[in-house]
Amino acid sequence: MNYPLGIGYASRRKILKRLYIGGDTLFKETLPTIVMDRGIATKDNIALLKDKEYPYIVVERRAVEKEYLKEFEAAKETYTRIDSQTVGKAQGSSVYVKKVLTEDSCRVLCLSEGREQKERAIDALKENRFLEDLTRLQTSVSKRNILLVGKVSERIGRLKERYPSIAHHYDIQLELDESEKKVLALSWEKKQSRIERHTLTGCYVIETSHRELEAPELWRLYTTLVRVEDAFRDLKTDLGLRPVHHQLAERTEAHLFISVLAYHLLITIERQLREKGDHRRWSTIRNELSTHQRSTVVMTDENEQIHHIRVSGVPESQHKDIYRLLDVKDPQKEIASW
Repeated sequence: MNYPLGIGYASRRKILKRLYIGGDTLFKETLPTIVMDRGIATKDNIALLKDKEYPYIVVERRAVEKEYLKEFEAAKETYTRIDSQTVGKAQGSSVYVKKVLTEDSCRVLCLSEGREQKERAIDALKENRFLEDLTRLQTSVSKRNILLVGKVSERIGRLKERYPSIAHHYDIQLELDESEKKVLALSWEKKQSRIERHTLTGCYVIETSHRELEAPELWRLYTTLVRVEDAFRDLKTDLGLRPVHHQLAERTEAHLFISVLAYHLLITIERQLREKGDHRRWSTIRNELSTHQRSTVVMTDENEQIHHIRVSGVPESQHKDIYRLLDVKDPQKEIASW
């Protein structure tokens, strides 16, 4: 049974269950798999999915990866590796996955090299800025420019508000005078939690009710969420779903129809490329083809009749590769109209 790719359901895979009722065999479609990201995967929402018996794949809002610190330390040696080319990402962006069964569901431990590199770069930038500001405060204290405990504590509080994801990994200490009203020195020490955070960079845990599937298949099912998010982004921006300048209802409906029609063309192109082993996104394909253009030549003959002739430029090698994968036979064909 085939199902069209749609917006709103992250999983296009439907599972058929065989039900035996009074000796008769019936086939019934199960509910679609609900895929949720960390933003809305709260404890209550997950409980609601379980109560309604929806199959689900989610990344919980709470930091579940801390429970699997030891497993993540040896991830690249013991987990199943999904190659970066299979993932459709740049070299060095492989994903490592491991399936762990729980009492009523299962979890997939994931380490993404791409996410690891991104998070470490962001963390390093924030940490450097935090330590620079902390060093400046330390210098002010040593030069006796700021002395009162209240003032120094206030400055430290501001730093913690400015760098909340970094500051709680450091223990900041104040050395006070005998009256305990003035600060003599300021120092800090990195906590053990910072080392743990470094180990868990790029790590996340997927929870799912699909105990029958293997870790790579579960991970790929979860990543369909990214395609849905990209679809809405394309609809709202590149395909012109927003803004809607029309005032009449029927014109608004026509605007929506054309945008969705364009989206179906978009996903057809992506699907045909994936079937040929090309996992580039539509935005990448669009940028590649943007340098191959068609021009319209307008001329008038001796009988005052206007002619429009559309001529394509000569495609380059990257253009030819895409046309070949999409079975475009002759992109240079001239089109004339009168």
